[in-house]
Amino acid sequence: MELLVLQSDFGLNDGAVSVMHGVCKTVHKSLDIHDLTHGITPFQVLEGSYRLFQTVKYWPKGTVFVSVVDPGVGTPRKSVVAETKTGHYIVTPDNGTLTHIKNEYGIVAVREINESVNRVEGSGKSYTFHGRDVYAYTGARLASGAIDFQSVGHLLKLEDIVEIKIEAARVSPGLIDGTVEVLDIRFGHLWTNINVEMFDEAGFSLTDELETTVTHKGKIYYKGVIPYVRSFGSVEIGEPLIYMNSLLKAAVGLNGKNFAKTYNVGTGPEWKIIFKG
Repeated sequence: MELLVLQSDFGLNDGAVSVMHGVCKTVHKSLDIHDLTHGITPFQVLEGSYRLFQTVKYWPKGTVFVSVVDPGVGTPRKSVVAETKTGHYIVTPDNGTLTHIKNEYGIVAVREINESVNRVEGSGKSYTFHGRDVYAYTGARLASGAIDFQSVGHLLKLEDIVEIKIEAARVSPGLIDGTVEVLDIRFGHLWTNINVEMFDEAGFSLTDELETTVTHKGKIYYKGVIPYVRSFGSVEIGEPLIYMNSLLKAAVGLNGKNFAKTYNVGTGPEWKIIFKG
């Protein structure tokens, strides 16, 4: 029996998450169930994709993840299970949730869930809660050993899996142009798609002062010179810093304050960030 980890944008203000836990326990009472988060910003598939990337590889191989950020629920979008190159399984709608896992870790195979078999009994006329009826149920069956990966459904072509288009960061000497993908939500730091190797390639070193510009659809929301340092204690309270986050991606924050709220910065493919030496 494997571990089961749940993620959604459902929040904890009603019974949705509890119902998912209940479905899993109905499959097998001894299932070891954990929550990644249920605080994904509603409908933000990109954020759900990133949180999987942030988390998956730190769980034991064989762990089954159920991720439900599903604004297209009830539409013809596919329901799938992916086997990752890290040895994990992800149960999710095929709506871009697998983007970061595919690009950062790699996917071995993806199968479409056969809902005639892998669905809560009697739920066939329910079209708006596949997190309960399909994903939690299938994830629990897979984690408990009631089914194996081959029993999920037929194989899909990896190239047909839906991906969110995020422009790759561009690097040249003294300049990097990237994207603000997500926030370190509680603290308001900006997490980018720019990794530490790109900083090295651009010729940036710790203690460098980098001109930093954040834009959305061409409008500048922030522009200033920020030091590239190891951690928050390297600058005074309230001062900005550039640092490498726990995933070794470039991040921008304010020591002791919320950068995103201070400068009204959002996330996603249209939020651009430029570092210039």
